[in-house]
Amino acid sequence: MKTYRDLDGPPALPVIGNLHQIRLNRLHLTLERWADRYGPLYRARLGPIRVAAVSDAAAVRQVHRERPGRFRRWRAIEAVAREIGMLGVFAAEGRDWRRHRGLVAAGLNAARVRPFFPKLAVAVGRLQRKWERAADAGETTDLCRDLMRLTVDVTAQLAFGIDFNTVETEGPVIQRHLDRVFPMVHRRINAPLAWWRYVRLPADRALDRALAGLRTEVDGIIGEARARMRANPALRDSPSNFLEAIIAAGEDGRGKFSDADIFANVCTLLLAGEDTTAHTIAWTVHGFMQHPEHFARARAEVDEAIAPAMAVEEPEQVERFPFLDAVCNESMRLKPVAPVNSLEPVEDVEILGHTIPRGTMVMVLNRHIAMQDGNFGDGARFDPERWLAGAARGCPHDTEAFIPFGSGPRFCPGRSLALLQIRTVLAMFCRNFDVEPAFPARPVEEKHAFTMMPENLLVRLSRRAS
Repeated sequence: MKTYRDLDGPPALPVIGNLHQIRLNRLHLTLERWADRYGPLYRARLGPIRVAAVSDAAAVRQVHRERPGRFRRWRAIEAVAREIGMLGVFAAEGRDWRRHRGLVAAGLNAARVRPFFPKLAVAVGRLQRKWERAADAGETTDLCRDLMRLTVDVTAQLAFGIDFNTVETEGPVIQRHLDRVFPMVHRRINAPLAWWRYVRLPADRALDRALAGLRTEVDGIIGEARARMRANPALRDSPSNFLEAIIAAGEDGRGKFSDADIFANVCTLLLAGEDTTAHTIAWTVHGFMQHPEHFARARAEVDEAIAPAMAVEEPEQVERFPFLDAVCNESMRLKPVAPVNSLEPVEDVEILGHTIPRGTMVMVLNRHIAMQDGNFGDGARFDPERWLAGAARGCPHDTEAFIPFGSGPRFCPGRSLALLQIRTVLAMFCRNFDVEPAFPARPVEEKHAFTMMPENLLVRLSRRAS
């Protein structure tokens, strides 16, 4: 059996390791470039942190299957989440994770999400009107900004039963606090040294203020929900939203949820739901601009399925878009919002014939796996047809190498809600708008900030010409 030290990898400097070769907002690109050079398992060092990067599909399946027993999220994720009071289902491990998982998954499953569709349709209708106004005025549209406002509205409705309407207004104070939290969480999780425990920089003090404000806002919402449930006891047995379900579980002992647990899971839902879904939709629109032939085909499919309506009116309609789904899958394969996952083994483990010591940061290169020709034929090509024909085309089509929502026991519980939003928004977009880059000479780039988002995705929308 070979050891970790036998692995190849980029040359490292004393003390800092490979930190000098990495830009945090382009981390995934550096790791993928090293994988091309050093193979499906290589080593690196980020200051004192020992790293093993893996991009072999079978090895990744092994890692995911063995969670949460032999692998856990990178320790900094849990530590940072605990420090800021957001140790919910995403960051929790072991017994804490099992306690959170059941209730959160039940609150986000397809059976609960489907009746939520009318509220989603209202939010998407607002976005459609906003884009129509922008099209009529010839304005430049920041797709990511608009889509993040939509996903916040949808998630807040599901989580709280409250209509923020950030699409048409500046939104509540809670949104401004959230905007300050996510970037600092990303920065701290990836820091080789926890400086904030010793020196408080201006950004750390701003985070403290945002967290205090966020807690005040959420505590107020929780208090209103409790008062509503006292006035209407039937809500304990039939909660109308995610927050009421968690409160009911905590008060009857089923979940043993404290106020801190409630705060953590509600904030986790807001933060996770905002970026991931919005950026997936944005990347898909970017793919449409690069491949107008796919846009035309998706539009024809949507027209046939929902005409004469201008948007999806029933949740069952989103199941009639096989080609649109194929385009989304291709976008998530080539532009996943989580191109890298950071895990660690809780004991010494074997990966690809090498012993990886416990406590090593294991970086799973999700996007690199899905782009390998051995897993998907002509893997770098944007080809939605592969999802309709599958392996029948005679090309590799390993769907187990495609993990936009994770796999194994820690599969993303919000998948049903995310897909419903993605399909509904894209159907509305295809049915009503044409699109072109606002600044064609300015390339759209990948920016990694906890999720991978498009940078410079500014567009000009116009009402559909035909």
